[in-house]
Amino acid sequence: MTAAGRPDRESALRLAQKTFNARRRVEVNDLAAALGVNRVTIYRWLGDRDAILAEVVWRLGERTLLDAYAAAEGAGGTRIANAMSAFVRQTLAHAGMRHFLTNETETALRVLTRGGHTFQPRLVALVETLLTRERDAGALPAGDIDPHDLAYLCVRVGESFVYTDAITGEPPDPDRAERALHYLLR
Repeated sequence: MTAAGRPDRESALRLAQKTFNARRRVEVNDLAAALGVNRVTIYRWLGDRDAILAEVVWRLGERTLLDAYAAAEGAGGTRIANAMSAFVRQTLAHAGMRHFLTNETETALRVLTRGGHTFQPRLVALVETLLTRERDAGALPAGDIDPHDLAYLCVRVGESFVYTDAITGEPPDPDRAERALHYLLR
């Protein structure tokens, strides 16, 4: 809400986040009704449902990965692998994410993995920033791979083990993700 108590873009996002965290379906019409605005206003502020979901999940994901990185032990590839592993574990443990992945699998995969949406490109950029930070500190060798490509690989490895039930029917496995990330970043 603005200082005058009127709903605004930020209050709409907060409501969408609260709805998502409560394991309820985020819908444009429901947000509009709860805020006392029309759906066109929600579209103008936030975009369509996929854009709203991408933003909601990004806000969760960004904070989760930055906290995981701050708490991660080691340096260089070990620190990044530890942070990404914690990120995968926390993603799988988040009730709203589990609900989203289980009950809206196709939507989740579209929103979270397609470049046309904002989630994955921002996650790759954040991982690239962390890799560059470790490289600039002298803890990660420059290597023969572009930092952006390495960040993309890290994200895709994590996704592979978070979305494995939708891809192969196997249950998600953060331990496998951790082993794969450490192998990739050693």
